[in-house]
Amino acid sequence: MANQTNSENQDIYLSDVSNKVKGYFSRVNDSFFDGILFLKKNIIAVAIILILGAGYGYYKDVTETNYETKVFVMSNFGSADYLNLQVDNLNSKINDKTFKKANGVNTSNNIVNLKVEPVLDIFNFINDPSKDTEFNDRSYEIFRLISNNGDMKKIMKDEVTSKNFKMHLLTIRTRGFVTEDKDIKPIIDYLNSNPYFKTIQKESIKNLDIKIAVNDTTLKQIDEILKKFPEGSGKSTGLVLNDHSDINEIIKEKNAIIREQAVNRIDKVNYTKIINDSSMSLNLSDESIITGNLKYIIPFSLLLVLIALVKFIRYYKKQVNKRKIIITE
Repeated sequence: MANQTNSENQDIYLSDVSNKVKGYFSRVNDSFFDGILFLKKNIIAVAIILILGAGYGYYKDVTETNYETKVFVMSNFGSADYLNLQVDNLNSKINDKTFKKANGVNTSNNIVNLKVEPVLDIFNFINDPSKDTEFNDRSYEIFRLISNNGDMKKIMKDEVTSKNFKMHLLTIRTRGFVTEDKDIKPIIDYLNSNPYFKTIQKESIKNLDIKIAVNDTTLKQIDEILKKFPEGSGKSTGLVLNDHSDINEIIKEKNAIIREQAVNRIDKVNYTKIINDSSMSLNLSDESIITGNLKYIIPFSLLLVLIALVKFIRYYKKQVNKRKIIITE
């Protein structure tokens, strides 16, 4: 008897499941047929929306797709804080045509925003070729002590630390394609227009020229000493270097000056600008889920709006008719 009852319960359960499945497929079928009826009734409106929406979306894809231009820049003469401040200033005046015209920046609306971030080069940070060994050793020890007491990545990205990096990445986000001469160069020129840093640049170049000239003179004097020394020694050059510590020190000093001169001549190239742009990548696609897909997204969205509007009108009419029936009764 118990087995019969269980069997009947199982049959009832299976019947309920079967009815629910049939009901689900029936609703799906009804919804599909309702869609056909909707298209049949509103075919002209749907066609107009799809054509206009696709055309407008294609136009937006072509003309207003966002791109990024990335520029590696070097902040010279301690201008890292100035660089960040000027980028913030440009962002705040991005739609101010009067400001942009006065500062030689393109007044079109191509530029959306700018962002600057340091290039986190820890090796050059603690081993600056322009500094002496003692300075670099001290920098290394300080950085080691700090990193031992915190997250190194976080410390490197901290504003106080990151502004000491010379290289920065300037990202210029634009609407549509831009050119270097018309859009990007004016921004770099604006960043290099500060009168104070121009004065610092001028004096720094003078000091650098003096340093290079003095080092060249010193190298000539060292070469003269090294030429004359073996003449009175009666020994080969190899033996002289082993027997006379003074000569070894002179040679070490010569090598140090040569390394310094190499850095000085590179600095002279870099010092041609306050914010020196070293390399640039124009019009990199700033891809997102909608990039290049507006020709599909816009007509589909308009179609959904039309469907929602038609359903709302039907719902409204249904509720109005229901209330008329109640009032009549």
